[in-house]
Amino acid sequence: MEVSIRRLELDVATVAVRAVKVLVAKDVSLEHMERFLSNPANYLVVAEIGDSPVGFLLAYALERLKEDSHKMFIYEIEVAEGHRRRGIGTALITHIRAIAEKEKMVSAFVFTNHSNEGAVEFYKRTGARIENGDDLLFVYPVGRPTF
Repeated sequence: MEVSIRRLELDVATVAVRAVKVLVAKDVSLEHMERFLSNPANYLVVAEIGDSPVGFLLAYALERLKEDSHKMFIYEIEVAEGHRRRGIGTALITHIRAIAEKEKMVSAFVFTNHSNEGAVEFYKRTGARIENGDDLLFVYPVGRPTF
């Protein structure tokens, strides 16, 4: 069967709820998903075979301060275990890159770890390049002092 790729919009929030349930085993409310999908800066791209979700990509358009432009931040990509290595992840990346190009964004980017060799190779294979190999990720916990 053929895989279809599409960005989910507000009118298909139930599809988004099902995709999250099937692919990451999390229950999210329809109301939450409607709020999420109503924000134009949020992108949820789903891969489906028939009406079954087999993958998704979550991204955010980040508005830039110094110029009137955006960057696409690819936050998460998930493909169902039984459907990996069949081009679904590549199709999701291709779709979000096409959206970024159509919307005249400066670039799209994603974070991973050097130790995640599979992800590193996947991103390289889909056209990404490492721009700064010494980046660090710092996280500020909310609600408790860190110093």
